[in-house]
Parts: sequence; C-alpha cells; structure tokens
Amino acid sequence: EKNTEMFKIIQKYLKETSGGYFKPQIINVWEVDRSAEGQRFSENDGLENRRLLWHGTNIAVVAAILKSGLRIMPHSGGRVGCGIYFASENSKSACYVRPSKNTGVMFLSEVALGKECTITKDDCTLKKAPAGYDSVVARGRVEPDPSKDVVITLEGKEVTVPQGKPINQPQYSDSYFSNSEYLIYKESQCRLRYLLELKMR
Repeated sequence: EKNTEMFKIIQKYLKETSGGYFKPQIINVWEVDRSAEGQRFSENDGLENRRLLWHGTNIAVVAAILKSGLRIMPHSGGRVGCGIYFASENSKSACYVRPSKNTGVMFLSEVALGKECTITKDDCTLKKAPAGYDSVVARGRVEPDPSKDVVITLEGKEVTVPQGKPINQPQYSDSYFSNSEYLIYKESQCRLRYLLELKMR
C-alpha cells in the first residue's frame, strides 16, 4: 500500500541514496516472509545493531533467492572477502542489478550486524568476521547522514533505516571505499524483508 508509513520510508530510502547515475522508480514493493529463514534468523536474537540494507542482484536469480534466501557462494569473493554484501546506499547495490527491459529487482534485508569490525582497505581473504566481531563494515568516504536515520520495529526488534542523503565522513576520508559495504559471513544473520521491482533509468 503506497500510503503506508513503511512504503514512505522505503521510498525515501531509495530516493535519498540513489545517487546521480541511477534514478530508479518503484513499480512494486512486496513484503517477503520466508518461514524457514525466520527460524534461522532467530538464532541471532541476541545480536543488536540491526539495519535494513540494500542488496542488488541479477533478475534471473530472484526466484532462487526467494526459494533459498541469500547464500554465500563458495567461489564468490570481492573486496571484503567471501560473504554476503549489503549497502546503505541504493546507488552502490544498483551496480549489481542486471535489469531486463529496464526493470530491475533489489532486496531490502534486515541484517543483524552485532559488533562491527571497521576496515578502510580491501581484505579479500576474509571468510568470517574477526574474533570478537559479528560483521565487517568497509567504511566509505560518504554515508547516508546518520542524523536522519529512523528506527522501525520488526517482530519486536529495533531496526535502523537510513533516510538521509549521503554526506562526507571526515574520519574515513582516507578509506579505499567510496561507499560503505556491510558484510556478514553467516547466512543466518540476514532476513529478506522487502522485494522491490524498479524501473531503472
């Protein structure tokens, strides 16, 4: 429903973080509720620091993701190692969207980040969060204005959702990453919440 508070939050999140290159328009938003994923996600009930984050993908694999959830592929890897990648900026995740006839698909996932290990340089060897940490955040030189974040409640848990435009982060001005990337190395630490069908322009 386009007049609901949650739709407005998602729409603002998309608008404020879509950057200058991609200006996606919402065609549809679906709430996702995979019961098996919910049971698995409950293993992390003790983890605080939850965020609703973007994940872009090829439209061809959406059915597989809806069936099995986001998976860590054995041969997958990137600048922050072998994990599941999320972003607080739509423009970052949009780079991974492979649209069909200008229609793309993106997910918004609730991610239980717990204690974050902050890095500012590539480490492609990572296969799990360092000892004492639950996730890795490659901090970008810009980040959606944290003062504009809102907190929603999903199944009794507080979840932070960015709502501000990306602003410079002086403390990370030397970072190798322009935009932040959020990494988990356990599939159980994320739960699909929303599927967005977007007109990519």
